[in-house]
Amino acid sequence: MRWADVLEDRLYSIENVVCSLSLLVMLVTVTLGVCIRVFDLPVPNVAEWAMAAMSPLAFVGSAMCARRREHISVDLIDQLRSPRVRRLAGALVALLMLAFSAIYAWLGWGLFQDARMTGERWLDMGTPLYVPIFFFFAGMACMAVHGACDVLRVFRMKDFAAPRAAARHSETAP
Repeated sequence: MRWADVLEDRLYSIENVVCSLSLLVMLVTVTLGVCIRVFDLPVPNVAEWAMAAMSPLAFVGSAMCARRREHISVDLIDQLRSPRVRRLAGALVALLMLAFSAIYAWLGWGLFQDARMTGERWLDMGTPLYVPIFFFFAGMACMAVHGACDVLRVFRMKDFAAPRAAARHSETAP
């Protein structure tokens, strides 16, 4: 089971970099977009890149939340008193998250392939539509990996909320 923890930690690190870069792109392009409008510069508006950067931030960021057990079901599970009921609820949540994310990863892959084949682009900068759609697929695929690891964790009798506490502790440690 240690291999699953290592896999999730490495995946989380990649997700963190993707989300950080996405936030940086959003910050820079929104700032440029404001400057372009305020100073009436004769360059295309780069605001569509900010919109495209929202996709990795939303979908890959949701996978990060799944890894950290920061979704609402965890709060409900933590409030349950019985360890048996808590484990059952954790198993149900893990299975549902795995099913949800696997289905949407599969649908996202099909949408990504369609967008690549059609060559659709956004209007202002000509950004390919498949770029933000890829991050939909990637976020759901990452969430499916986290969900599968949660399923393994729950059925191997490990505490469902343990990675959440460890992630919080590692961020506050000096």
